[in-house]
Amino acid sequence: MKKNIVKFLLAAIVSSALFMACKKDDNATPVPEKIKKLMNTWKIRNITTPKINQPDTDSTILKACMSDDIILFNNAGFDFMDGTNKCDSSIFHYAKGSWTYQLTTDSIQLNATPSGKYVSWKVITLNDSLLLVKYTDSLNPANKISKKILFKR
Repeated sequence: MKKNIVKFLLAAIVSSALFMACKKDDNATPVPEKIKKLMNTWKIRNITTPKINQPDTDSTILKACMSDDIILFNNAGFDFMDGTNKCDSSIFHYAKGSWTYQLTTDSIQLNATPSGKYVSWKVITLNDSLLLVKYTDSLNPANKISKKILFKR
């Protein structure tokens, strides 16, 4: 009888230890709301740059071939894709790679692969249907151009 009680207690201890080892981790870091909103497919709606003689006024530089281009943000990274209307790749840089959202500076850090090109987009607006970013296009270091890209879902 004592052997049965010992076996029963031993089985109960082992079972409870296994049950506690499989317990869900309640300390998982919650995903910030801005990152949840960003993780989606966004379609380009406009690209602007300040006018040369009127810096407070924007000039649209969106080409017709860019109107169906998208960028997808997810856990695996980002994928900036040319739509069915193909653009010359020298007009606009398409890439894929990794990304992070810097909450302290409210910016999206893009690291394209395999080129290793790094771009930082300052987030102006981010909500459920609109993403507006600003960045400095520095393909030509002597002629840096400030650009804004408007995306919609």
